Amino acid sequence: MSQAESIKNIMKTCISRDKKPKVSVVLAVYNHEQFVGQTIESIIGQSFEDWELIIIDDCSKDGSADTVRKCIRGASAKAGISGTDGLSPVQNDDGRIRFYQAEKNRGTVRTFNELLEKARGEYVAFIGSDDIWHSGKLQEQVEYMEQHRETAACFSWAEFIDENGRLYSKLGQECDYDTQIFMHRNRAQGEALRYFFDSANYFCHPSALIRSEVIREIGGFDPRFRQLHDFDYWVRILQKYPVHIIEKPLVQYRRLSTENDSLSAVNKQNMIRFMNEIQTIIYTMIKEMNREIFCEAFHDLLKKEITTEAQLVCEKYFVLLGWHMMGVNNRQPAARFLDELLDDGLIECLEEEYQYSLNDYYEELGNTWKLYPFDFYQEYEILEEKHQALQKAYRFQEKAVSRLNRQIQGMSRTLSWRITKPLREVKRLGVKKEK
Repeated sequence: MSQAESIKNIMKTCISRDKKPKVSVVLAVYNHEQFVGQTIESIIGQSFEDWELIIIDDCSKDGSADTVRKCIRGASAKAGISGTDGLSPVQNDDGRIRFYQAEKNRGTVRTFNELLEKARGEYVAFIGSDDIWHSGKLQEQVEYMEQHRETAACFSWAEFIDENGRLYSKLGQECDYDTQIFMHRNRAQGEALRYFFDSANYFCHPSALIRSEVIREIGGFDPRFRQLHDFDYWVRILQKYPVHIIEKPLVQYRRLSTENDSLSAVNKQNMIRFMNEIQTIIYTMIKEMNREIFCEAFHDLLKKEITTEAQLVCEKYFVLLGWHMMGVNNRQPAARFLDELLDDGLIECLEEEYQYSLNDYYEELGNTWKLYPFDFYQEYEILEEKHQALQKAYRFQEKAVSRLNRQIQGMSRTLSWRITKPLREVKRLGVKKEK
């Protein structure tokens, strides 16, 4: 590199660091050595160029950090410079990129919150360290958000890819996840929250672009939720602001078809954690929902028009009583809700306006609640046993095939194999004639 080019790059780096970018892209990396390079390339290849990329490697056990360095450092990159808070940023030719390596693993939520604190952009965009953006992703989202100032966040549809980057939709291969889950139409705030209540999350995390002012208002991710921290975050945004989905795929969302121990993997531990966390999220969502959005979301379930605060609490209680989780009527959030808010005024409102007495509440508490779908557990364990048996049989067959291949290769190198080759050819001809 010439001296002039070096000076130009240094000036570009200084300008980039002084000027606040339009978009801060935040990337948490953990054990994705195989994929993170493609992720970074998809960011660098965006048609929209006014961005900064902040990366934290959460003490990966594989070569993820080295892969990140190779992606972001040019031939004339300088050595790392000292950072604060135990993290060291690596200087590179592109001043838009900051890379930090954690000294110890802190987990997804704490890493994301650290990234949010470091973000300087007007918008923040999330991406997973194994996901890929389409080249026009940021361009389309920023243009929409600039034209719709009332919108807090913009998402998009996503396509599912396997570990080799192949689309599940074109493979005809079964995925352990609903590959249409992120292909939803736009909904108003109340309608979206109602879908969350009845079904589940349908916003794709690596498609999110959120206004920084909204993030400052609602705070970071809640560390109580390891499995559903993003779902909780979308609920908190929707409680206050509308969001928008660009109804076409701008993201490739990776699901591994091989053994997968990630947070999104479908396994027993993750499913149990999912059920425990979603109870708290649903409870908090209903408790904090204002009257207008609550009436919009649950208009078809209301027992009467809500004109008082006591009526609002009663209606929320009855809505929670009907909540189902994976086909099971889980009443734990409802009991917790009423237990925290029950007073003389609420008792009077329940009795006089809803003909629901304390005896009815006591009866609810006396019933055997099916808090978790144990049938699901049993079915899961049966399927898991079958899956493990098939995996074991498959590995055994693989070893047997490999052993036979080695034997054949060894035989083919012997003198007797070469001598008998004409005889084998004659035998093949005889078989063809018989046919």
